[in-house]
Amino acid sequence: MFSDPFGPDSSVPHSSTEIKPTDEDVVRALFEIEKATSKPPELDSSITVVGNQPLRSRSTSWLRRVMFILMFTTLAATFGQQWLGFSSRKPIYGPATRSPVNSTRQADAERLLGQLAASKSGAGDEVLAHSAEWTGNTHRSPKADQSILTALNLPDMHSREAALAAELALDAVPQNEAGLSLLKEALGDPGQRVWALWMLGALGNRGVDPEHTVKILESYLADPDVNVRASAVNGLSLAGTDETVLPMLDRFRNDPSPVVQERAACGLAQSGMYTREQRMTAAASMVGWLDDSLLTPQQRVWSFQALRDISGQDHGTDSAAWRVWYESTR
Repeated sequence: MFSDPFGPDSSVPHSSTEIKPTDEDVVRALFEIEKATSKPPELDSSITVVGNQPLRSRSTSWLRRVMFILMFTTLAATFGQQWLGFSSRKPIYGPATRSPVNSTRQADAERLLGQLAASKSGAGDEVLAHSAEWTGNTHRSPKADQSILTALNLPDMHSREAALAAELALDAVPQNEAGLSLLKEALGDPGQRVWALWMLGALGNRGVDPEHTVKILESYLADPDVNVRASAVNGLSLAGTDETVLPMLDRFRNDPSPVVQERAACGLAQSGMYTREQRMTAAASMVGWLDDSLLTPQQRVWSFQALRDISGQDHGTDSAAWRVWYESTR
């Protein structure tokens, strides 16, 4: 459903990093363009000055409209993709040292992952049973990545768990203390930190010292880098423990970045590895915040969308109706 622009490329050395605009850059650029497109004061001259460059009013208006449409489309696609489920924009790096690929196991992995993505009965059990054999003997491929991404967006939590186990295996992260040590070491490398935070959540979900992994993830929630904070939030949503619900709500409510706010709302509402009961815990807070004047308009939009995803109902922006719904579930 989504492409992964950070997928592996065997022609690029592991240490290379492609510079890409972040979601925060997109948000900031949209705000700047929105200001630039606001109607200027009336002038006697037919010339409009932008910066130090004089442009004809008609040309300027046309150019601004094109820029605004392009930027709005980019932003809408970014948030739209992320809200539908697990973001496909997480970087994928993996360990710097890999063992040779076992072609037979690689083929088996891709076959089973294809069955998992197609929701074939028993595929999740098969992936979980064989993923340990893939660790260190397989690697990511476009085919495997697409199947994993599809499985992570399935409503069946068992399929999502199998997809996380497969991700760990294909990135050569063993599901034990050795894997935890590997990821903790990777956190020290800024080029691997975002990847490591995602994988820490996956490892905690698979039962490897979840209490410790959650504490590590929480330590990055105040990082100055918005992408690191967003990845820590993603990791918490993957860990999916009861203890992570409150930090997720806090980041939705109090993080200064709309990117992090959106990831927290999405993780609590639809993606992530939370149970129905855990999501209802989040819904209680969101219902209580609907009429809070300190909530930004965008946070209100995300709150209503989260409640629709959690409840399966649509009361629009009627705060009173949402409160009635929540009270009826208690």
